[in-house]
Amino acid sequence: MIELKNADPNFKWEIIKKEGGEGLLKCFGCSDCAASCPVRYFDERYNPRKIIRLTLLGMKNEVLSSPFLWFCAHCHACTERCPQGIMVADLINAIKNYAVEQGYCPEGYKLQLDLLKRLGRLYEVEDFDLKKRQRLGLPPIDKTIPEVAKILEYTEIIKHVNSKPQAQPSTFQKSAGQITKTQNPKPNDPSSQEKMEKE
Repeated sequence: MIELKNADPNFKWEIIKKEGGEGLLKCFGCSDCAASCPVRYFDERYNPRKIIRLTLLGMKNEVLSSPFLWFCAHCHACTERCPQGIMVADLINAIKNYAVEQGYCPEGYKLQLDLLKRLGRLYEVEDFDLKKRQRLGLPPIDKTIPEVAKILEYTEIIKHVNSKPQAQPSTFQKSAGQITKTQNPKPNDPSSQEKMEKE
């Protein structure tokens, strides 16, 4: 059961204002997005319909602090099958962008952002790589791409990612890698994870 006493009635309107969030109110909960999602073959706890439903209900903290929000593979199968024409993958992306603005971001994304800031890419180009390129007749490349750091600075994404969440973290605040199907919540203490799984 979802407790609406802590719901934020403005949450859905904040998402609708975001690029990609425009179609939120068109969702009538048919679950075509969830049925189409290949991520659900690997982890049934990821459910785009539930994320959208909880957003509509104003369950801001539960949605933003959920590791499942970040499971979307952006394959757009949900978008292709939505009878309402909602750009579901874009909607999930809008919620993720809002989450980052509010200070919610998985540690793995922060590490990738740090690599992009320092190197301009997600992996370090070693001398070995440069020599291999030379042997293959490929042109040399720089070890770093400083322009990427300038873009990150201009967009202020690092400021958002490193800010603290504005709400109290829920049980979803654990990283996705730490949550396993074998974990059992404490009796008589329903977690936000249970709420999302039951919805």
